[in-house]
Amino acid sequence: MDNTRERRTYIRVDLPVECTILFAGKKLPGECLNISATGMSIIVKTGVSLNIGDEVEIQLDDSDDDLPPLDANARVVRVIDKENRKYGIQFISRKGKEN
Repeated sequence: MDNTRERRTYIRVDLPVECTILFAGKKLPGECLNISATGMSIIVKTGVSLNIGDEVEIQLDDSDDDLPPLDANARVVRVIDKENRKYGIQFISRKGKEN
């Protein structure tokens, strides 16, 4: 019997989609692995490494009609796999549309 419980407040959804990561004045190609209301897991597809506390801007392409555009400021909160540049980020603020 599995007694483990999901501790997350928000559901995480697998979302393998290309993204753009703006960091230190550079536009880096990346991939979103999954997303929730408060953050996402990403892979940086270049040789640039991130560290916990680094602030980035994440942009999901809006050319897909099934996926709403996303432009958000975020902070690296977890290094999942430094060698493969896989990170957990937390959204700080969403840019663009006002509620």
